[in-house]
Amino acid sequence: MNVLCTGYPFNCAYDPMTLYEGPHDIRLLGLDEEADFQFDPLTESMADVVDRIAAEWRPDLVICWFPEKCPPPRGMEECPVPTVVAAGDWDVHYPDLAVNLGRYDVVLADKAGVEVFESEWVHPHHLFPLYSQLSSVHRRWDEEKDIDVVFAGSLNHARHYERGRLLQRLAALSDRHRIVLAEGAHGEAYGRLLSRARIVFNYAIRGELNLRVFETFACGSLLFLEETNREARDWLREDVDVVFYNEDNVEEKIAYYLERPGEAQAIAARGHARAPEFAGENRFTRLIDWAAAQPGSGRPFRELSPLEKDFQTALMYRFMGAPEYQVLEAALVDELVRRAPADPRMWTCVGNHFMNPHHAEGDEAHRGALYEKAFLQAHQLDPDSAPYALNAALACLMRRNEPGEESSLRAAIAGESLAGEGLLIERHFHPFWPRWQRALAERRQALGMVQAEAHNQLAAILAQRPGCIGEAEEHLFAAQALDADSVSALSLLGEVLWVTGRRDEAVAMLQDRLEDLPLDITARRRLHEMLVAMGRQAEADAVAAELARFERARCTPADLERGGG
Repeated sequence: MNVLCTGYPFNCAYDPMTLYEGPHDIRLLGLDEEADFQFDPLTESMADVVDRIAAEWRPDLVICWFPEKCPPPRGMEECPVPTVVAAGDWDVHYPDLAVNLGRYDVVLADKAGVEVFESEWVHPHHLFPLYSQLSSVHRRWDEEKDIDVVFAGSLNHARHYERGRLLQRLAALSDRHRIVLAEGAHGEAYGRLLSRARIVFNYAIRGELNLRVFETFACGSLLFLEETNREARDWLREDVDVVFYNEDNVEEKIAYYLERPGEAQAIAARGHARAPEFAGENRFTRLIDWAAAQPGSGRPFRELSPLEKDFQTALMYRFMGAPEYQVLEAALVDELVRRAPADPRMWTCVGNHFMNPHHAEGDEAHRGALYEKAFLQAHQLDPDSAPYALNAALACLMRRNEPGEESSLRAAIAGESLAGEGLLIERHFHPFWPRWQRALAERRQALGMVQAEAHNQLAAILAQRPGCIGEAEEHLFAAQALDADSVSALSLLGEVLWVTGRRDEAVAMLQDRLEDLPLDITARRRLHEMLVAMGRQAEADAVAAELARFERARCTPADLERGGG
């Protein structure tokens, strides 16, 4: 069977294709020179591509890997051959994927994603873990096991909140064990780092068997994985291939296996022996044979109106880095606004296009004026929508338009509608945006969450104005009343309490909520300053010691290049 792939198979790179030795002929369609076939996103649909390459090589099946990262050609719903899509990061890309997955015949997702995506548009499947190690890089390197516990991955705790809380506890062990929390390690440096670890700590964001599972096996280290992982027990054996932990026993289990290196090495060896089983190049045949036997979905995306199809297409290209996608997005949003000028969604698409931080060329000030105008226009068209008002506020903030920002925030607080709920501007490192995206995916979104965020942002403005500190405080407490899980303004609340003379209350609040700000160095330094100012030296020393443990555990790419960690 001839199989055409787009994106990175198993989310690791092109290795699974180049290393595959099975019965199928697998080739790559993409934008870069490594692809067997290139395409022009602006001028070619998927049907156009198939027709163009058919004389040389006609595909029997198309597999699109993670379109939220690597969008395929337009018009997948009209592809003349069966199609499969693997969708990954639903916790932040759900609004972009939910309807667009209806273009495909077969949809694959992680176990939780099957429940998230199930709808009138999509009936997803979970065949096996969607991820794999990169066999050319993730292997046993000739490295001394000189690190007790490694975590190597994103330290964006806005998105990885629960993991951040556990990493905070892990970092606290650095006064007795060699702990490394590393962000930004890639390629060989990453593989060598995992090989140096006696234990690799992992906590998956969606309860999936993620990349780090298979990378750890391949590098021959002992994998620690959260016991609540939804996929793990389908594939892994407790204390045979992997060690499961929970919040109550993680420190105890780390100590146990560090004190018993023989047991740790035996489990790591069994995990390592299973690495080939999970390598993408060894799973392609099963995937292809299974997919070819599945009935088609009927591609319900076809039932949408032409305008709605184009709007959903625009969602797939927002905030993309490749210039080719940006050119296509520009053409799409121009046409959307021309055809539906009274639809605030279309103006939001325009704003997203001009706000894209990946734009390499053009006048930044001019683009800023355009996105500010677009987001304000979307809000004007639907003044009752809290999400459109919050978008307008952020656009004004970025343009240093404080009156416009304040007006929009007050409108968001007063908003009575969640229209545009899936169109909030991307802010991956902000405490609110990842929480909101996940709430959307899990159908937990609430108007109070958006209003609370608006209260917090308005409080930040007011706290800087003479005579407005009391009003700022009112907004901060209103935010907490609406959304008790909000952490966007905890540090600001501490400052407001401090400057209004309630020093004990400020310190108590920060001490009580520090675990909600995992590994937040700035918040802890401020708490240390407050305690010193109050003469509570013993407590200040305890915070300083905690900071020292955090700093000891943190490892930068430069540290890795120097052989540190």
